[in-house]
Amino acid sequence: MNPQPIQRRRHTMAFLRTLLIRVAATAALGHAALLALPAHAAPAQLVTLVVPAAPGGSNDIVARVMEPLLRGELDRPVVVENRGGGGGNVGAAYVARAEAGSNIWLLTSASIVTMNPGLFANPGFDTLRDFVPVAGIASVPHVLLVNKDFAPSTLPELLALLRREPGRYFFGSAGNGTYSHILMEFLKRAEKVDASHVPFRGVAPAMTELMAGRIQMLISTLPSAMPYLQSRDVKALAVFSDQRSEFLPDLPLARDTVAGLVGDLWIALYAPKDTPSQEVQRMRQAVDKAQASPGLREKFRKMGASVYAPTAAELRLQTAADLARWSQLIRQAGIQVD
Repeated sequence: MNPQPIQRRRHTMAFLRTLLIRVAATAALGHAALLALPAHAAPAQLVTLVVPAAPGGSNDIVARVMEPLLRGELDRPVVVENRGGGGGNVGAAYVARAEAGSNIWLLTSASIVTMNPGLFANPGFDTLRDFVPVAGIASVPHVLLVNKDFAPSTLPELLALLRREPGRYFFGSAGNGTYSHILMEFLKRAEKVDASHVPFRGVAPAMTELMAGRIQMLISTLPSAMPYLQSRDVKALAVFSDQRSEFLPDLPLARDTVAGLVGDLWIALYAPKDTPSQEVQRMRQAVDKAQASPGLREKFRKMGASVYAPTAAELRLQTAADLARWSQLIRQAGIQVD
């Protein structure tokens, strides 16, 4: 690993620790702000960003970073509401059923709107029918990790080992049907290799088992992996992105070995289908202005993320393309959550 960015990485992790500690306090303040709205403030003036996950994850952190910027651009009170459960289906379905003009928006990772429809028999929403793509927000890369004592030091070496000894080794994930699981299934099918899946309840227990050597491989978001890479408890073999990470500039791209193997987890904003077009446009403009803020870009950079800013049409096409792509892979791999 290149020692040059070590100090920068330490600053990164300090920033992440501080941000995570503030999440709960921010949520409480958001609730207090809601209670303190003046009596003349109509409900329609309140903007609710629904995060279909528990506090503390990538979705939630991005929402908390965006909330004050959107409040300033929209000149309206903005609150973040966590509605986890059902692998993200509970929050997404809640927004899908929201009334027109309710100012309820879905701030979600790609996995919930592009993977869940293939993973669940009835997720409670139809991505293309129930939501209007508004704006991209952020993009978070994934990295392929292995136990520090595992022999392969490159992705080609790992693939060669898996071909020589099919079914002998284990890969973990943050849960059955999660992004980390599906990416590994894509890798297995593309390269015709075999490894056994061990799902965990989140990335933390999976990382513990990886360090202990009871599993040999794990795909994780870069922000989640950074502390373990810093301490050299695990090794990174490749990054699933279009470009190399500034935090790990020597880490090869997975797509240089496996064509099409790009796994940036983009986070975007969606509106219920009947949201008035002028409200959609106003929110889109607010996001555009927020993304132009140097402060936002720096916060994302420290998280290991980057601004994701497609046009509305590009986001619509990206959503549809990823939905078709992942649905096909999930069907071919026979993955089903319920």
